[in-house]
Amino acid sequence: MVMILDDHPLVRQGLESVIKTHNPSFHIVHAGTIAEAMDHVASKEIEIAFVDLNLGEESGFDFARQIRQEGRPIKIFIITSSSKEEDFERAKNLGVDAYLLKDAFIDEIMFGLKVVERGGRFYSTELLEKQFRYSKEEQLLEQLTLRELEVLLELSKGSSNANIGLALYISEGTVKKHISSILAKLTLKNRMEAMLFANRNNVVLETVLMRSRDAQKA
Repeated sequence: MVMILDDHPLVRQGLESVIKTHNPSFHIVHAGTIAEAMDHVASKEIEIAFVDLNLGEESGFDFARQIRQEGRPIKIFIITSSSKEEDFERAKNLGVDAYLLKDAFIDEIMFGLKVVERGGRFYSTELLEKQFRYSKEEQLLEQLTLRELEVLLELSKGSSNANIGLALYISEGTVKKHISSILAKLTLKNRMEAMLFANRNNVVLETVLMRSRDAQKA
């Protein structure tokens, strides 16, 4: 049995048509909220759940997390309009089985469904290509210390050395030393280039920064 969790009835109907094209024998149930979805999960044998991330005031991540925490063998197929790198990473960390964008071609959705049915994982080609483009910048950022990453994030906001010092509780002299180190490691010429680099790779910067903070806590 397949469940579609989306707060828009027309989207649910459209997705049901696509799924039925793939396999007319599928029995499909709809849910507009996480509560409705969990009721279906509790009373029916749901094998695959198509889940939108934006459910009004709720998030599809909360549903996915609950399913994983309860250890239910439900394959989670995220289909969303969000192409944010952080959402994609979060979904992968939750172990979702597929992540596709709503503007994906029908053939891609159907192929993704086949892969998931066979026990594989399928991710949006567009997002995977974006990750590959980020890889070089991510490798550069991995060279920075946690403090240097924090300074670079402040630089991306256009903050002065004095304001960076206040935000991070360090002296202006220390800020200057960190900036010099950042420029050397990223092979940049000045703080303006550093600010542009940080803005251009903001998602990657925040991802590496969170990873560095988690590593320090561990």
